[in-house]
Amino acid sequence: MRELIERTVKQAKRKGAEFADLRIAEGNQTAVKVEDGRADKISHSLINGAGLRVLVDGAWGFASTSKISTEALKQCMDDAVAMARAASSSVTERGVVAEVEPTDAKVSTTYQINPADVPLDDRVTTAFEFEKVAREQDPERIVNTVASYADSAAQMYMGNTFGSYIEYESVRSRIGVVVTTQEDNVLQQAADYKANAAGYELIQQTDPDEFAGGIARRALKLLSAAPPPAGKFEVIVGPKICGLLVHEAFGHNCEADAVWAGNSIVAGKVGEQVAAPIITIVDDPTLAGANGSYQYDHEGVPAQRHVLVEEGVLQGFLHNLETAARFSVKPNGSGRAGGYQFSPLVRMSNTFIEPGEANLDEIIADIDHGLYLKGGQWGYVFTARGQFTCNVEEAYAIENGQLGQHYRNVNISGMTLETLQAVTAVGKQMELRTGGTCGKSGQGVPVDTGGPHLRIAELVVGGQQ
Repeated sequence: MRELIERTVKQAKRKGAEFADLRIAEGNQTAVKVEDGRADKISHSLINGAGLRVLVDGAWGFASTSKISTEALKQCMDDAVAMARAASSSVTERGVVAEVEPTDAKVSTTYQINPADVPLDDRVTTAFEFEKVAREQDPERIVNTVASYADSAAQMYMGNTFGSYIEYESVRSRIGVVVTTQEDNVLQQAADYKANAAGYELIQQTDPDEFAGGIARRALKLLSAAPPPAGKFEVIVGPKICGLLVHEAFGHNCEADAVWAGNSIVAGKVGEQVAAPIITIVDDPTLAGANGSYQYDHEGVPAQRHVLVEEGVLQGFLHNLETAARFSVKPNGSGRAGGYQFSPLVRMSNTFIEPGEANLDEIIADIDHGLYLKGGQWGYVFTARGQFTCNVEEAYAIENGQLGQHYRNVNISGMTLETLQAVTAVGKQMELRTGGTCGKSGQGVPVDTGGPHLRIAELVVGGQQ
């Protein structure tokens, strides 16, 4: 494979490419979905193809193929170069690439059990088991249960005109459960997922009653919760909501392609206070055991810890080869692609707020009248305006430092930088909770996000009272 890649990128250079990189991927993936006691989907698919990117006359060209052969890659090269030349006369900003030292490496996932070695029947049975445990918590009030299992094993080979060549081996596993409950006219839902660059041991180490049963019990408990109040409140947010805020509301603003395009609220603010002094925000792909971790990005740049905000002050942005050249900084290993058929984009990895010094009981005790928000489910962000809305699974009233009334169907909204400036306490314990996939420009890559509990002086809560 190495000889094929090196020969192809050299040919691209002879055809006029200032820069070229080629990624070839091979592998397979399996997915199982069980709904209400029935197998809804069982699929097995192959990963096989290549993507070639070139920079010619200041314009980018990209072509992909589902065939891995000398002829198919030559056609890719011809197509990519032709696209770049066709676009070169109309580009308003010439493409650029930061130069890096060539890398020669082979990296792989550390795992105990290759999912491919587990019979498919056993993997299907596992999905049925998780779904059944959830459904049987209360067959009358649980109206829908979905368990999803997935695994993948892939090899990717990358080479470029700098002389880099990297072989990546990746094994991933995932389990998820969604439970919907109903009582009279009240419908509630709870969900959770576990995913990582790990083998089938991730599933074996997950207790069905604790995981699937716990999700079902949360959904059942929400049926008796009250509709939330509306207004502005002092709040405590849990690790999941902290993760949604730091990833969706803030992290995407620190991706340098958004900054360059004028779609970021932190453009031009490096060195300025953008959050409370007790806030430090980090994106770290080198974190052991996290879903978004990697050793080299998909442009062959070594992964490194990125301190985006230190003690409230913005330190810098996430970069790929192109944005690093535009900002005249060194690439920091944040170029990732959602598959061989895509070009690498600037992406987050494991994004979180670092823990502080307060414990949760102390944070709650300091609030006379407020809300404790737990279990963020989804968020919507208007990145360029710095606005966010977040759906919260549940909340509790806080009165005179004590937890009280349980609430459901809670929404919060605010302005990102105002909210980060309003943080008055940061908890001691940090959790990475999502194990999910981040979508951007039609591409999905594995990420993790989270943090500690945060106390926020004021936040808008959307409710029904």
